[in-house]
Amino acid sequence: MSDRENELLEALRVAGLRITLQRRLICQVLAAASDEHLSAIDIAERASGPGAIDVSTVYRTLEVFEGLGVLHHVHLGHGPGIYHLSASSDHHHLVCEKCGRVVDLPVDALEQSFTGIIRDYGFVPDGLHFGILGRHIDCSVVDTTD
Repeated sequence: MSDRENELLEALRVAGLRITLQRRLICQVLAAASDEHLSAIDIAERASGPGAIDVSTVYRTLEVFEGLGVLHHVHLGHGPGIYHLSASSDHHHLVCEKCGRVVDLPVDALEQSFTGIIRDYGFVPDGLHFGILGRHIDCSVVDTTD
């Protein structure tokens, strides 16, 4: 059992929650995923094959982890939300609308912009919950050969 898996299980224990087989399997998947961004369906399938763990159980467990602050739930445009462990890897997401590639952007890369939004508009953005949509420079080049 990995240290990260133990940390996740301990977070459940400290919150007074039972450690069920399904929660243990979800913890294993999350710990093994490292920096990957996974949907709830991805997690359910990796936990023990398609259909072995009900996706609603995965969603409920992910919601618990999000509430405990150990997991981020992010929307990257169209499609299902994705999840990844928070730890010290907080980051924003740049999402190419053409090719679908996701680039992790350090939190401090947008610090000045967020400070300006707070100062000028009195609004505190939650930049970790939504991806920033756009196109990679390579995907932005217009193909004139068609």
